[in-house]
Amino acid sequence: MPEGERVFTRKAQYQYGWDWGPRLVTVAIYKPIELISWNNLKLNDLSYEIVKLDKNQAKVKFKFIIQSEQNTAVEINFNQKIITQKLTKGINHFSIDETIHNPKLWWPNGMGEQYLYDYQFKIKQGNEQIFKYLKFGLRTIELVQEKDEVGSRFYFKVNRVPTYMKGANYIPQDNFVSRVSKNDYEKLINSSVEANMNMIRIWGGGIYEDDYFYELCDEKGLLVWQDFMYACAFYPGDQDFLHNVKQETIDQVNRLKNHTSIALWCGNNEIDEAWKNWGYQKQMGWSKQDSLSIWKDYQTTFHHIIPNVLDSILPKSENRYWPSSPSIGWGRKESLTQGDSHYWGVWWGMEPFETYEKKVPRFASEYGFQGMPTLKTVKSMFSEKDTLSKNSAIILAHQKHPKGWETINEYMQRDYVVPTDFVQYNYVSQLLQARGIQLAFEAHRRAKPYNMGSLYWQLNDVWPVTSWSSLDKLGNWKALHYQVKRSFENVLISVEKEENVYKIYIVNDLLKDLKGKVKFSVVDFNGNKHWTNDKDVIILSNSSTKIMELTDEILKGTSSTK
Repeated sequence: MPEGERVFTRKAQYQYGWDWGPRLVTVAIYKPIELISWNNLKLNDLSYEIVKLDKNQAKVKFKFIIQSEQNTAVEINFNQKIITQKLTKGINHFSIDETIHNPKLWWPNGMGEQYLYDYQFKIKQGNEQIFKYLKFGLRTIELVQEKDEVGSRFYFKVNRVPTYMKGANYIPQDNFVSRVSKNDYEKLINSSVEANMNMIRIWGGGIYEDDYFYELCDEKGLLVWQDFMYACAFYPGDQDFLHNVKQETIDQVNRLKNHTSIALWCGNNEIDEAWKNWGYQKQMGWSKQDSLSIWKDYQTTFHHIIPNVLDSILPKSENRYWPSSPSIGWGRKESLTQGDSHYWGVWWGMEPFETYEKKVPRFASEYGFQGMPTLKTVKSMFSEKDTLSKNSAIILAHQKHPKGWETINEYMQRDYVVPTDFVQYNYVSQLLQARGIQLAFEAHRRAKPYNMGSLYWQLNDVWPVTSWSSLDKLGNWKALHYQVKRSFENVLISVEKEENVYKIYIVNDLLKDLKGKVKFSVVDFNGNKHWTNDKDVIILSNSSTKIMELTDEILKGTSSTK
């Protein structure tokens, strides 16, 4: 099978090697082991469902699953209330309704407050007591897929507001995940928030992240696109494996379902695209029967088992499932008119950066370009006696893409003078990465509401490496991350060049209209002004508006405008 033995093990797939990380296959129990005992009562689950939410009140249903060793009654104490509940011997399912008046809404980063309600439940039977805490925000999320004259839209509504998603794809923070500390999580999430992100996609070749990661996302307003951990390969379909798939899905959905930040459950990364576009059937010499069997196994996992588990656990309002990302491969024109897209014509296809301005999808869930880590991180790879050089064995070993340097050099030659000095080359590689991805960011945002999401590849690294990341392994901001912060501002002024016309846009992600005067100037490199103009504008909330067109004639000194 493609990708070898990794598909047979339910462990982090990236540890078998990826084009940004080494092959370091670990075997160990790396999380705490608990021995749980009880006398008469065991709380198997406590979850919540937002039944109704408006500005006046929220109705919340708390759902309990309690295992009792006898017929009995319990007292449930929460929010200065005491509820008596009868239990029968065995598994008991019941719910308690709660009304919250004048509710405070939870909003993604940049849209409002991330208010979280904190509930403590004390369940008492005789001398036995169980304590459970729930911390959650009141919000609604919808995944909208509406057909239109081009194809179909793909966007999220938060609290009934169409919301533009700005963010990145996240991979594990280390080759050895047990080394990641709370401080590492805090540093990464804070850097994401500071860069004006409101969504993180947890990529399907890594791990289901630590509880603390999701708690931080809840607190900081980062919505989570949660892949299940399957990526870029075809997985077995025997009964033992499928049973494990089902139980893994049950465990992870139950663990994560109470997090306010969860926006989407996604079956896998790029497996549907791999089947349809990557030519595996021919490469592997599969017969027609082989292909039918493998595709049947795929459908069983991602179109039956996983969605059926979600249906059985989640309330309808929280059950947002997308079988595979992307929905259509980047080489097909439909990938730009419907669903989500991983556009790799830039980098893999060697297309110019300007292609990003022409190939705008409905929701960009992956795209990217490589840049070197910061000089501080590069130096951490070397000893003091080593000479910094792009051709050193150390630098070459920390580039896992087979054509990585070749690709960076070709793009650099197109737009820059290629430095011979290593320090300058390191810096220019970051500028190159930042400039290229800026074109994508701003083309996506200008196209709002046609495009309603831009998640670049990738946020972080597992080790010091030349990669697509904007944060290097030590958490330092590469030039790209500074550009992310600018390009993801709620109010963005962006210019699109089309032949001899410069189109100026203002993108407004705020939930209020903007009214003011825009001043335009054409200034040469000596600071001399050759043309000025003022224009009163009203930029509607949650919109992208073209406010001016400047022609080459204006730049040459005439004063006509459009």
